[in-house]
Amino acid sequence: MSSSPFLDYAGLAKLLDINESWLRRHIKRLPHEKYGRAVRFSSEHVAEIRQLHAVQPDALPTSAKAGPAALVPLGARHAA
Repeated sequence: MSSSPFLDYAGLAKLLDINESWLRRHIKRLPHEKYGRAVRFSSEHVAEIRQLHAVQPDALPTSAKAGPAALVPLGARHAA
């Protein structure tokens, strides 16, 4: 038995480590193919979904461009 090149909701949820219910709620905004009631995701769809939800860091402030020493960890406090 050959494996299908497409994933269903359960397969994509497992691949992305998210809840299947999240996929179902947001299906109108996600690239996919639909055959009757069956929803399928190709490897191209997976790549598009990952790109849609990729988060890029904000540009560093000018003072932080001096190097890693200029970055302060979240929650760190300066001595008064």
